[in-house]
Amino acid sequence: MGAGLIGALVGLVLAAVDYALLRMLAGRVEMAETKRVLHVTGLVQFVLLPVVGFVVAPYLVGE
Repeated sequence: MGAGLIGALVGLVLAAVDYALLRMLAGRVEMAETKRVLHVTGLVQFVLLPVVGFVVAPYLVGE
């Protein structure tokens, strides 16, 4: 298992935790627009954080 794959998995775990926290926050907000923005932000992070982890991890490890 290469550093890029490990970085992508770590990014995916971080995205899942952040998504759960954003969903909890969205439950406390009254405005529908804010709820939608929090939901979209969480979904976008499911794409961006694994990609960033895949790219950055090999540089940190030195591969």
